[in-house]
Amino acid sequence: MTGTDGKITILHVWSGFKGDYPLFTQVVRGLGDGYRHIVCYLAGPPAAGETLARDGYDVRWLPFTKDDLRGFRYQVVRALDRIIKAEGVHIMHAQRHKAAFYATLAARKNSEVRLVTSVHGLNRSRSFLRKLGNRLLWPRINRIIAVSGAVKSDILLTNPWLPADRVEVVHNGIDLARFGRRDLDKRECRVFLGLPEHGWLWGAVGRLAPVKGHDVLLKAWAASGIGGLGGHLVIAGEGKLREELMALAQASGIGGEITLPGHVTDIPKFLAALDGFIMPSRHEGFPLAILEALAAGLPVVASGVGGIPEILTTLAERGYSFLVPPENKQLLGEAMAQVMQWPAARREQAAAAIRAQAQQFDGNRMIARLDAVYRGLVI
Repeated sequence: MTGTDGKITILHVWSGFKGDYPLFTQVVRGLGDGYRHIVCYLAGPPAAGETLARDGYDVRWLPFTKDDLRGFRYQVVRALDRIIKAEGVHIMHAQRHKAAFYATLAARKNSEVRLVTSVHGLNRSRSFLRKLGNRLLWPRINRIIAVSGAVKSDILLTNPWLPADRVEVVHNGIDLARFGRRDLDKRECRVFLGLPEHGWLWGAVGRLAPVKGHDVLLKAWAASGIGGLGGHLVIAGEGKLREELMALAQASGIGGEITLPGHVTDIPKFLAALDGFIMPSRHEGFPLAILEALAAGLPVVASGVGGIPEILTTLAERGYSFLVPPENKQLLGEAMAQVMQWPAARREQAAAAIRAQAQQFDGNRMIARLDAVYRGLVI
């Protein structure tokens, strides 16, 4: 089932535009000439900075606002229905819950359309109302893409009626060449970013929210005396906990060892400036930030939660990265201290093994898996 031109037409549905999502952009660009893509945002107004539109892709904005979507709007279903019929859509791929809700209702009016949705995180179906909604709507979904085995297990645990073969694991992937650049000089990157030029630099990337466990990291840092070993910590990201974290650092006597630069736009340079990467999250679906750190050859210390072990277990077994229990500041600090004490030869061995592991998450592999899912639905 393809168009007269032999192409598969995919309608990608998003509730709104919150800035370019590199993973999605990578997929659309990478699927190749066998596909025609229509990107539809349910709420506008159009954003001039939307990369795919600028590159000539068919990007559409429905005439609704975010406030409109707070309640049910049947006009959204009708608008999607018109696009499906006018453009001969073969597959709708809805991102996130709200987009999936409206896409499912539109798909009920178009029996030939195959429906796909992606689930990126854990604990997405815990409430009674969400479970009820899933039970009513998800039978129409042909494939649910889970970004990790942990996410798939969580989906099936909270929706036990759902056939397991309806959920497909497609690990996220990244552009390895972008994040694994060898031409970047560590000292120059530190100067560029305004970071300490000397000493061991640990880094983290993520919004400053409770789920990311930065409070545990600061407590581990203080208790283990990482600063006394020559360490400095940089947490890149914005969030409501910024002032609270700075206050915690000051109260713990490590204010001078911590930098919170806010949002960092050039992540490759940020990673090139680091000596190690840390993610003390309380739960995670499948974090891209760790993949990016691996591409840069950085040893990673992370909580063994969600999809993180699917990335790091092989390296942890060889002692090149560490998985620690969440909330455990003692083991977190011990792992960081151990990495900092590696001799130069050990660091080189670790970097080579880490970059090799990153190859498992090449974005091209992710695109090939999605291609197989799509074609399996229409052929």
